[in-house]
Amino acid sequence: MSAARPGGRTARWVQVGFTVLVTAFMALYLVRIDWSQLQGLRFAVLPMVGATVLGLGYRFWGAGVWLHLLRRLGAHGVRRDWRELCHVYAKAWLGRYILGAGTWILGKVYFAAQHGVARSKLAVSGVLEGALQLISTLLVGLALLVVDPRLDAIGPRATQLTVVAAVLCLVALAPPVLSRLLNLAHRLVLKRPMPPGDRPTWSMVLSGGSLYILGTLLTGASYFLVARSVYADLPWSDLAYVVGAASIASAVSLLAFFAPGGIGVREGIQVLFLSALMPVETAVVITVLTRLWSIAVDVLFLGVTTLLRRGAPRRDEPVPATVQTAPQAGPPS
Repeated sequence: MSAARPGGRTARWVQVGFTVLVTAFMALYLVRIDWSQLQGLRFAVLPMVGATVLGLGYRFWGAGVWLHLLRRLGAHGVRRDWRELCHVYAKAWLGRYILGAGTWILGKVYFAAQHGVARSKLAVSGVLEGALQLISTLLVGLALLVVDPRLDAIGPRATQLTVVAAVLCLVALAPPVLSRLLNLAHRLVLKRPMPPGDRPTWSMVLSGGSLYILGTLLTGASYFLVARSVYADLPWSDLAYVVGAASIASAVSLLAFFAPGGIGVREGIQVLFLSALMPVETAVVITVLTRLWSIAVDVLFLGVTTLLRRGAPRRDEPVPATVQTAPQAGPPS
């Protein structure tokens, strides 16, 4: 990474525009909510606190997977600047509310490039991380639900489409196939082939995928706790079903590539799955509350990374006098 701090008029205007768009899309969603569905809502505090801890942990986990992929690609200074890059990830994560996963990936590329990370490595890591997140959530959801008779709640055709999507994504994620796709994008956008050192390997795919499978279980458990905070009769024996349902809903919302934050897509699927466990009215309330909670945790994630970033040493600060090397004296004239 270069020693220069991010700045410049263009970067500042992009930052302002990005913030305005995220705020506008969030406000638009909040205005469209039927708040009457939440009248008289009561929820248990302890499960909600536990869900928030797990949800925040999942977001940091995702940032960690991204940094892991960047290091495997040979990006320099990732360990040193991890706080800055976690803040970049949190900021780009909010970009999902503008144009879905597309803005999330592009945001990571643009904002991290302001810190000196090579754009080619950012593009590869961003696409690979998004693909790993999609594949992991699909596989976890299928693995947990395929033996559950309540899977019939979404119908056999929906199940078949989900399996087909998982197979296609797995094929596209194979390094030989993925490298060809990325190389094609490199030639079209940057007018040059992708450097050999930036090509994903089986080791990167397997290690990143394993990490994201654990992360998917983490975030799925947080959704279960949100549901249990409202519907106390939800038994712990349904944990696997709720985690699987949340995983499928998240994966399908990611497949809706340009749907802002997967809004509307994820909610519809969640209501469908949860209605097999509780009254439809309760499922709708939980789904609306889950989205509001998710937005709040996203903002909290940005706030925590902002505090971490402020604690990071500035790389453009002058070296303290106590550790400066004294100039060597020249020969006497």
